[in-house]
Amino acid sequence: MGKKIATGIVAFIALGLLLLALGLAWAHVSIRRERAPLPTAQAIVAAATGERNEDGPIRLSFINTASQPMPRSAVLDRSRDPHPQSSYVMSHPSFVLEWADGRILLIDLGMTRVGAAAFGTPLETLGGAAPIEPHFSVAERLGAARNRVQALIFTHLHIDHVGGIEDLCAALDHPARLFMTEAQEERPNYTTKTGLNLLRQARCVRRERLTGGPLFRVPGFPGVEVIAAGGHTSGSQIIVAHLQGDGGGRSYVFTGDIVNNIDGINHDIPKPHLYSLLMVPEAPGRLGELRQFLRHLRDDSGLSLLVSHDQLQLEQSGIPAW
Repeated sequence: MGKKIATGIVAFIALGLLLLALGLAWAHVSIRRERAPLPTAQAIVAAATGERNEDGPIRLSFINTASQPMPRSAVLDRSRDPHPQSSYVMSHPSFVLEWADGRILLIDLGMTRVGAAAFGTPLETLGGAAPIEPHFSVAERLGAARNRVQALIFTHLHIDHVGGIEDLCAALDHPARLFMTEAQEERPNYTTKTGLNLLRQARCVRRERLTGGPLFRVPGFPGVEVIAAGGHTSGSQIIVAHLQGDGGGRSYVFTGDIVNNIDGINHDIPKPHLYSLLMVPEAPGRLGELRQFLRHLRDDSGLSLLVSHDQLQLEQSGIPAW
C-alpha cells in the first residue's frame, strides 16, 4: 500500500511539473507572436507637432507608490552591464497627465500599501532585494484631485502596475475610461490574468478598445498615443504624451517594463536570462528591437524616456512628484 501511495504522489508531482512546463512553453510561444508593426519616429514627431495646441496635456507628474533597493543584476544581464556595482532602486509609479480643464489621465496605478508589502517579499528571497518601502496608493496621494481622473492607460497588466485600482475605485464617484489595445484586453497570460480580472471587475472603469494603429490615438485625450509593443507581455503598451504649456512642448515616452533600468536602453542590455525564461516569459528578440526603437526616439528624435522601475532615472528626469 505504501509503495502505491508513494508512486501516486510521484506521478501527481510529475503531472504538475509537466503542466507547469506546458504553461510556460505556451506563454513563450504566445509572447513571441506579438510583433505588431511599430510606428516610425517621423510619425510620432508629426503627431507631436499636430497635437501641441490648447487641447493637449499641460502638466506631467508622478506618484511613486513604493520603493525597493536591489542589485542591478536583478534587472540587467550582469555580463553586459558596465556598472554592475552601481546602486539601483525599483520604483512603482503612476504618471499623472493633466489638461487645462482639470481632467486627469493616469498611466499605471502602482500598488496599495498592502499590495506593495506582499509584492516585495518574494524579491527579497529570490532577487536579493532589501525590504520594500510602501509609500501610499495613488488614490491616497491624489486626495480630492482623484475626482478629476477621467481616464486610465496601463503599460501592461502586472499587479504592480494595476493593484492601485482597488483604492481608486473605492474613492471615485464616477467611471473612468480605460483604453486598451486588442492584445492587452484579449490575450493575457498567467502573469497578467490577475490584473486583467481586477480591471474587468472594477466598478469604476469603462473599457474602450483602441483602433487605428500602429500609433493609436486616444479618443478625447489629444496629445496621447499608444503603441502595441509586446516583448514583456502580450499586452505591453508604450505610451507617448506630447506636453504643451507648462510642459514646454516636450514629448515623453513611457516605456513600462521594456527595460527596468535606463541603462538597458543606454547600453542595449537585456534582462537576466532566467528572469525572461522563468519568472516572466518574455520575447528577447522583440525586447531588443524595442530597446533600439526607444533609444532612436530619444537620441535621434529628441523624445524623453521615462522608465517605470528606475527610481533614480525618474528623480533625475525633471518631472516633479505630485
